[in-house]
Amino acid sequence: MPQQIPQSKQRLMRWKNGGGMTCEILRFPENSSLESFDWRVSVATVQQGGPFSLFPGIDRSLAILEGKGIALDIAGVSQTLTPRDPILRFDGATNVHSTLIGGGIVDFNVMTRRSAFTHTVEQITVIQQTALPMNGDAVLIYVVNGSCSLADETRLHAGDAVMFTAEEKSCIIDASAAELMLVRLYRQAA
Repeated sequence: MPQQIPQSKQRLMRWKNGGGMTCEILRFPENSSLESFDWRVSVATVQQGGPFSLFPGIDRSLAILEGKGIALDIAGVSQTLTPRDPILRFDGATNVHSTLIGGGIVDFNVMTRRSAFTHTVEQITVIQQTALPMNGDAVLIYVVNGSCSLADETRLHAGDAVMFTAEEKSCIIDASAAELMLVRLYRQAA
């Protein structure tokens, strides 16, 4: 059975480096620390540029949900990331410094411990009833904009999320216009 994660139940917390705040959607294992999690999904409101927190052994994916974007220096390589750009993947141990482009942003961040999990992230728009395959050991759907319903009539609004485990083979999403982030998590073979 899917686990609903309404925005009101997500945890607001300081960044690892203390430079800002993030809304943690879900972390696994649930009671793990920022140094010991296997995977983590969060949304951050960024009001000023600066260094990213370092997460050795972690693979990260980053997407811009709101705002004009950020200019990144990733270990000396310049990269601009805007809401229209593909999701950016990078090593969490890499030194990254950001400069905001024209004001604050909201970003979507997925992190997986390389030795335990890997992940994919897709940004999708649903405009009618759609069946999403639930391939992966776990699948998280986050509503960026709009609202949608699941087959069991659960209604999700912007900021809400739902988590599916490997037992579910597909998920029926019904929406007239919803932007979603689809995160698939895969356990690494031992």
